[in-house]
Amino acid sequence: YMQLVEISKALAKNVKLLIMDEPTAPLTENEVDVLFQLVRNLKEKGVSIIYISHRMDEIFELSDTITIMSDGEVIKTVSANDITKNQLIYDMVGRELTETYPQRSVKCGDTILEVKDLSGPSNEKTSFCIHEGEIVGLAGLVGAGRTEIARLIIGADKKTSGEIYIKGERADIHSPKDAIEKGIAYVSEDRKNQGVLLKLSIRWNITLPILKRLSHFLFIDKKKEDACVEKYKNTLRIKTPSVNQLVGNLSGGNQQKVAVAKWLASESKVLILDEPTRGIDVGAKQEI
Repeated sequence: YMQLVEISKALAKNVKLLIMDEPTAPLTENEVDVLFQLVRNLKEKGVSIIYISHRMDEIFELSDTITIMSDGEVIKTVSANDITKNQLIYDMVGRELTETYPQRSVKCGDTILEVKDLSGPSNEKTSFCIHEGEIVGLAGLVGAGRTEIARLIIGADKKTSGEIYIKGERADIHSPKDAIEKGIAYVSEDRKNQGVLLKLSIRWNITLPILKRLSHFLFIDKKKEDACVEKYKNTLRIKTPSVNQLVGNLSGGNQQKVAVAKWLASESKVLILDEPTRGIDVGAKQEI
């Protein structure tokens, strides 16, 4: 709803040029349809629109002309009718993407996390369990309570009822610190405010949750720290001249990779990913 208010505010100004930067990222399918109709109506009234998106279907559905950029440089500008989706992705990413959703061969193991009748101020009772090696998807419309469930599990919000079990044992989780100690990590949907520390380096962002593991008495083991940071920089292909680069200077996709790397480095047993590919390009999506 915040996004819809922001869009309405822009439309109320009787603009001649409207720049829309990832406007559909938090919207539902029905809300996207409404937005597209608004964009088409504005076009008919003579408004010029720059529409920025990593969602290829949107680009082709709305655009007359497409400008492809990479690393701050314009690669080419073409008519939307003169390029295919695969060509666009190749020009943008610099390589062909053959396996967007790679095949999985991991077999599910024992139950590791069980949630029983968990509820909060805005959620009714919810129960489910997750096994080792299993990916469980939470789906719903905006406002359905997906993020709220995640925040209740990690203790960021206070639950009103319910119990959480880890490997069959009841876990008292009252804060994110408790969740981390129990082996539960959470990658927030809001990377700039809750996912990364923009004014700190990539190095510090990745190692902050595991400083105790990297330390010997009062000192950080530099070799261990370097090995850890380089491992996840390379695994997730974080594009940066140096791991000492401030995260605030990275692109949105690379910021998101740092947010994910931080919790992969913690070696948690349960990883909760909340909209982990919002507002990032198709190449970064595949890597995540």
